[in-house]
Amino acid sequence: MLVEDARLIIDRLACPACHGPLTIDRESMRCTAPKCSQNAEPFASLGGKPVLIDFERSYIDRAAIIETGGASPLDRRERSPLVSRILHGCNHASPHFAQRLIESLTRDRVDPTILVIGGGRVGSGADALYQDQRVRVIALDVYASPLVTVVADGHRLPFADGSIDAVWVQAVLEHTLDPMAIVAEMHRVLRPGGLVFANVAFMWPIVEQNYDFTRYTASGLRWLFRDFDVEAMGFSSGPGTGVVNAIRYLAQSLLRNEKLGSFATLPFLWLRWLDRFCGNRRGMDAAPAPFFYGRRRECGITPRQLIAFYDEQPDLIRAAHRLRS
Repeated sequence: MLVEDARLIIDRLACPACHGPLTIDRESMRCTAPKCSQNAEPFASLGGKPVLIDFERSYIDRAAIIETGGASPLDRRERSPLVSRILHGCNHASPHFAQRLIESLTRDRVDPTILVIGGGRVGSGADALYQDQRVRVIALDVYASPLVTVVADGHRLPFADGSIDAVWVQAVLEHTLDPMAIVAEMHRVLRPGGLVFANVAFMWPIVEQNYDFTRYTASGLRWLFRDFDVEAMGFSSGPGTGVVNAIRYLAQSLLRNEKLGSFATLPFLWLRWLDRFCGNRRGMDAAPAPFFYGRRRECGITPRQLIAFYDEQPDLIRAAHRLRS
């Protein structure tokens, strides 16, 4: 269930500059730390959503975000669900792990909190997080949306240490300037033993234009989350999907038209079906989108353990592949 009013979670929020507590001052939020740079004036608000960004350290421009009313710099008009599913398929891992996350949290906690980073829209297969009344979803993004609780920059999360039970970050980290800083922030705000689900791109074309920076192999993703224990790992789309993506971008490039290129790709969409037979070593090596599901730990893995992790991947891949929705 989405938390729509950030005032309901004021006890979990913190100043993005100093991590000090916030207070509500005439409907706005303000840092309570006297020496903090954010103490002088309250945080801005856009459409009832507090803008909890340390603009002095963020790539986000304060004047621009206020002037545009928090609009996304990219065109995010939604296609119809049917058209999107036909053209781009669906995430075969996230529905299972959304439900697994919920069941794990509700077994031993009352009213657990899930932080969704990049929650301006619901990720593919993540619907259960928003529909289940037993969990609270706090969503943030760098633009204002009816689905966000706060407007914030993931590089400096506006939450108190250990205040979050789980983090969901889907198709986001590759679009950030410093993913390691964001994962470090996730580690900070998670309680001991807190859970994380992360889905990233590897062999995937550019999709977010100016905001598309990084790609991850499975080992690279494991190193990014080196301060977490791995409970499951695999891919949400496999080599068949990768071939379809390549054909689509080739057709769009040759035809100089995105819509015509997508139409020309239709006869090849069946290749995505082959993903279900690729739950093995080579399938993972060529998977467009690996995922990581793990639990916060205090001590990270070493570089030697990372090198050895490549040989551990096949068992994880086979186990995860059996969970495809």
